[in-house]
Amino acid sequence: MGGGGNYYDRDVQDGYNRGAAGYSDQAKEKMGRTEADPGLLPKDRRFECSARSPVVYAFDVTGSMGTLPRIIYDKMPLIAGQISECGYLQDPQISLAAVGDILSDRAPIQVCEFSLIRKLDDWLQRIWLEGNGGGQAQESYEYTAYFYARMCDLPAAETPFFMFTGDEGFRETLYGNDLARHFGGKPNAVETTEVFADLKRRFKGNVFLIKRRYSGSEEERIRDQWERALGKEYVVPLASDQAIADVTLGVFALMTGARTLDGYLEDLKTRRAVPQTDERIAEVRKSLARVATLKPMSPAAATTATTTLPPGGGGAPPPLDPGTPPAGKKPGRIF
Repeated sequence: MGGGGNYYDRDVQDGYNRGAAGYSDQAKEKMGRTEADPGLLPKDRRFECSARSPVVYAFDVTGSMGTLPRIIYDKMPLIAGQISECGYLQDPQISLAAVGDILSDRAPIQVCEFSLIRKLDDWLQRIWLEGNGGGQAQESYEYTAYFYARMCDLPAAETPFFMFTGDEGFRETLYGNDLARHFGGKPNAVETTEVFADLKRRFKGNVFLIKRRYSGSEEERIRDQWERALGKEYVVPLASDQAIADVTLGVFALMTGARTLDGYLEDLKTRRAVPQTDERIAEVRKSLARVATLKPMSPAAATTATTTLPPGGGGAPPPLDPGTPPAGKKPGRIF
């Protein structure tokens, strides 16, 4: 099987036992919550991560995303194993987040503390795949961005990443009453452009959307909106759900300078954990073509950047209790 190895507490589910739905029975069971975990709601919380490579992996869990959230569960051992074996990230920790819709969902923003990547199952199985959404080709990515832009500190970050995975657009304004309801305090309304600007500063420019194609007629408008917000090179097309791990890992490998595009594709061909077909490799090359034009951020260069928002830009409250991790689990390093 391969994939998780010594780097994850279970093995990768790729190429076997996925069934007609495209994901494993284990993914169905472990991500089968029927209500929100109160410990993942963002109100009155604040995160801090001292890793050199903090990563936020925020994926849409509304109905239009189909089976992809459970496929992400199956792929997480592969992501963890390849990060570690191939050195795509140094000193990584990951915070998982689930994106819903504040107008229709009961838990539109779910956030997990930064964790050792081999221990992400402790958090994955706490996420509620509410599977709803508003049916308006918009979900609340901007509110998830707000939390990590203004309520998350990364004091030692050298190569941080913020990765959205989704298929819909976002709303252009965050209203004060919604912000207060979900995050606490007495915040004022803010435009999404300002929130994304803060998020980019916090994550040193490494803010990406892995863009799943939207099934409705709004695809072109949605893609254009994200490209205006993040830049064309930061909107990464996902041709097939099963390629999610390969595309995610490719962004890390290229942007840290760990691999060129050709070098990364050679990794896919030769890796011990589920080597990929020529068809998948061609698909991943196409997805990563724009990313490959970006200049990698080396750790040395990254240390000259700042994660501190300018005066008045963040408006973040004093540090709050970030919540309690799963029983027996403490922050740490993967190695």
